[in-house]
Amino acid sequence: MLVVRGLLYKEKTLDDFDIDGDDSIFKKFFELLLTMDGTRVTDLNVENNITSMFNDACYICTVAMIIKRPALQLGYFRELCNQKTFKGTYYSTNEARADVVLCMVYFLLKHCSEGNDKTKNLMSVIDTNLRERSRESYDRYERFFNVCNSFDGMLSPGYFNKITITPEVLENMNTNWKTITGNFDKKQLSELVSYWKDPHQRNLIIDAIEEELNSSLFDDDLPF
Repeated sequence: MLVVRGLLYKEKTLDDFDIDGDDSIFKKFFELLLTMDGTRVTDLNVENNITSMFNDACYICTVAMIIKRPALQLGYFRELCNQKTFKGTYYSTNEARADVVLCMVYFLLKHCSEGNDKTKNLMSVIDTNLRERSRESYDRYERFFNVCNSFDGMLSPGYFNKITITPEVLENMNTNWKTITGNFDKKQLSELVSYWKDPHQRNLIIDAIEEELNSSLFDDDLPF
């Protein structure tokens, strides 16, 4: 089970990505995207499209830092990217969009100071997927490689830390815990709360689940 996006990641604006900083990899991404179909200045909704792609890439990296085997979730990551449809633009096909987002994921993980064996494994499967999926995917990957491979900067430590859970965050999300845990399935519940090691944040999640569980008259004990 992969947890609800809003519990892990706060969406950013385009300015939040520091696209004007010379030492920012997002500037490299931004300048390259402006030369590619779907994100040229003449395309519809170009700012929203680029911002959405940046956020998807960062969300995937955030998930990769948390779950045990992110390399096994490549299909999920491609599907996440394919869910975004931009009518009237090149990315209405979605496959091209997924290729581009995964290119950015590869280079974001490469320049993340918290990289480890599991994120390297994800990078490896992304590399293989982009090289072998199609001629077009390989061409997109090659364009990113030519622009980004010489970049020697690093993202700031903690860049892909998940958000801090607070009562306000949970209240604003109005999460349906029954749905995301498969009707309060014990295995899914245990996996969900394991994402938070901080006792205070973990207890906030547990309390929110218990509140919904009790209101639904579900009698089984929680597995924690």
